[in-house]
Amino acid sequence: MGKIKIGIHQHVFTSKINEQNISVLDLAKDIGFDSMDINLRNTDFDFAKVIRKKAEKLNFVLTGGGSLPKGKEIISSEKQKREESIEYMKEIVRKAFELGIELYHGLIYATAGVFTGEGPTNEEFEYSAEGLKTVANYAKKYGVHLCLEPANRYENYLINTVEDALKMVNAINEPNVGLLLDTYHMNIEEKDMYKSIVSAKDNLFHFHVNENDRGIPGTGHIPWDDVFKALKEINYDKIVAIESFVDSSIDLASVVAVWRRLSPGAEILAKDGYKFIKSISEKYKLM
Repeated sequence: MGKIKIGIHQHVFTSKINEQNISVLDLAKDIGFDSMDINLRNTDFDFAKVIRKKAEKLNFVLTGGGSLPKGKEIISSEKQKREESIEYMKEIVRKAFELGIELYHGLIYATAGVFTGEGPTNEEFEYSAEGLKTVANYAKKYGVHLCLEPANRYENYLINTVEDALKMVNAINEPNVGLLLDTYHMNIEEKDMYKSIVSAKDNLFHFHVNENDRGIPGTGHIPWDDVFKALKEINYDKIVAIESFVDSSIDLASVVAVWRRLSPGAEILAKDGYKFIKSISEKYKLM
């Protein structure tokens, strides 16, 4: 078994990495992080190679988040809208490739914040599986894996639990499709985090370690011992990444309902969060 890497999402620091703030990678590296989740939606193609070169110089692993924005509806009843969302995701895959990213993750099976007022239908599930299978096959050419992130009921209605996500992974049935699990969402939707994580097993490609309020890990009521005991049991040896939204101006703030500061500052959240996650990872001999 290898050792896990500790990562952090760029959203802790900024909504978009550019020439003026690319030093956030240096800051994260100096704190001790091994990896950063990059917002693929907000990254410009012409700046991707700059970020990649910087990460490679720091020996820093990048992964890519890119939940479907409004207007890109892979489960729409309209074929044209579904096709547009597939083409959009193919562009994101190419952007991931430019960044040297192997994981494209997030709420990519439906559009965040779009609801019908009813529960999911079989047709919507099938539309999503069919579209993601097309994207997955396209992504193979670029060495990119897709990670489906079950999200809470307030952000989407198609996939809320690990069980839901595993059904989708099985329906897609491609080796480069797996799961991203997030303790923030699991705290709302799962009855037992330990059992849910164990049920993911080899399908777990990425993991977000977030507090119940998306603030500093270790300061709330997430059952961290259950979480890391489960990761230890399934021999998880990939990335555990902190995702928070310290700056409410970030474009996702309205979708994830961030209306107040979740920490006194980004650097405080990063440093305190890293210290806590490193400590509990060492406790369970994951690093």
